[in-house]
Amino acid sequence: MNKQLLDYSRISDLFVFPQKGDYVDNVKDIQQYLSEVIPNVGEMLQPFTDVISKVSKKELEDLYLRSFEVQSITTLDIGYVVFGDDYKRGELLVNLNKEHKTYGIDCGDELADNLSNVLKLLNAIEDSELLNDLVNKIMAPALTKMIQGFGEDQIAAKEKVYMKHHKTLLNKHESFTIYKHALFALYKALDYDFSIKIQEEPQRSGGFLSSIKQEITLES
Repeated sequence: MNKQLLDYSRISDLFVFPQKGDYVDNVKDIQQYLSEVIPNVGEMLQPFTDVISKVSKKELEDLYLRSFEVQSITTLDIGYVVFGDDYKRGELLVNLNKEHKTYGIDCGDELADNLSNVLKLLNAIEDSELLNDLVNKIMAPALTKMIQGFGEDQIAAKEKVYMKHHKTLLNKHESFTIYKHALFALYKALDYDFSIKIQEEPQRSGGFLSSIKQEITLES
């Protein structure tokens, strides 16, 4: 089964920090690959590819940081997106670390639940039940929340908190939310391979979006 899946190790390059000079070329390669294999998914990714092909290296790095790290919209650590600070995230990290070690996957400077690292596991895991659980119980719910984070209401809420603490608005590039296209394309690619059926939402305490809502509640 795994050999018939899309090449998720290749697709994982969409979500690494674009510091290396070959990042744009890699994205264009992924764009061509998806456009040929699943044209409708390629269409979803195209706006992302178009923008990152035109911006400067500094702007590209800024788009990544503003999306996932500094003044960020969401985070690529999908265990935190799903479970927040709950102990279940710790269990997930332990289990993912075991899987990465089993298949010789180097997580680099990122945690085991970083989206780019988890994607590298999809073509390696031999246990089909584990693979389907990983996609349907962890990745799909996480991607749903991450994509929601790029919604207008969520960004407005984030900006309200940032304005309160820093007396300034978020520094928005004209393509501030461009990564939502990459996340949505990934979701649809996973749905193509796994026919996603999101099960009950995992229990969580805290979390990326809920922490923003909590700050707003406390300050109201």
